[in-house]
Amino acid sequence: MLRIFRNKSFWVILVLVIVLLTVMKMSVGRQETTGIERVINNTFASLQAGLDSTRQSVSSVGIALADKKKLLEQVEELKAENNQLHLENQQLREYKAEAIRLQKLCNFSDQMADAYTFEAARVIGRSPNNWSKFIVLDKGSNHGIEAGMTVICPQGLVGRVITVNHNNCRVWLLTDREMAVGVILQETRQTRGIVEGTSESDKLRMINIPYYSKIKKGQRVITSGLSEHYPKGLLLGRVKSVQREKNGLLLSAVVEPAVDFDKLEEVLVIVEVKSKTPEFEEERETLMQPSPDNREE
Repeated sequence: MLRIFRNKSFWVILVLVIVLLTVMKMSVGRQETTGIERVINNTFASLQAGLDSTRQSVSSVGIALADKKKLLEQVEELKAENNQLHLENQQLREYKAEAIRLQKLCNFSDQMADAYTFEAARVIGRSPNNWSKFIVLDKGSNHGIEAGMTVICPQGLVGRVITVNHNNCRVWLLTDREMAVGVILQETRQTRGIVEGTSESDKLRMINIPYYSKIKKGQRVITSGLSEHYPKGLLLGRVKSVQREKNGLLLSAVVEPAVDFDKLEEVLVIVEVKSKTPEFEEERETLMQPSPDNREE
């Protein structure tokens, strides 16, 4: 503090301030001022204007910074609202797709009500490897599900229930290597064989076809009804290609599945087959043929 009083610049500034204030006080109320007073007043006015300008600039900068902060906050709020709208839009699309699938499943179940009693189920799990092909459903013994029951969807045969718990079950898919289903060609009725899985979701293999069979690309492959697990007339797929086996006595064929196993989300478990008369079998096969409403989009 003592160093300030020892500083000559301090005393010079103090004297100037006193002189300025004295001159300004003396000139107050007088109409005429001396030249020195005018110089001092003008100098002080300039200084005051400079200070006012500086104060206004600082104030403007402060307002601009406050506006920028507010704007950034609004931008963040808009981003959050946009993300929320995207999420809600995605959920609405999912709900719509689910509603369409369930409507198709319901329509198919109603069409087949005279043939079967169904238990609808959702897919809640899948096999983690490429060797074993199975899905897990959210229905079990508490819902009337038993091992050996057939599982279908509007497009065709899905597989067979292999294990059952109280509230879920495991279904072997048609594409599993352990699966084997007795089949016939819907068009000829005489060509028989066995369809087995290949562990590929888009390919089945039909074997044990007599060499003289009239089998060609595009024909429908359906269950023969000779197996205890699969009712007659369930669609498996269509013949994609035919080749003769090395022994020359048998043919084999590649079958394109009717079901897209990678997109399965809801299925129907057949808990009861209501009739097995020839007329019933013929009607059921007609119903199992894919219609425009039952095809996957």
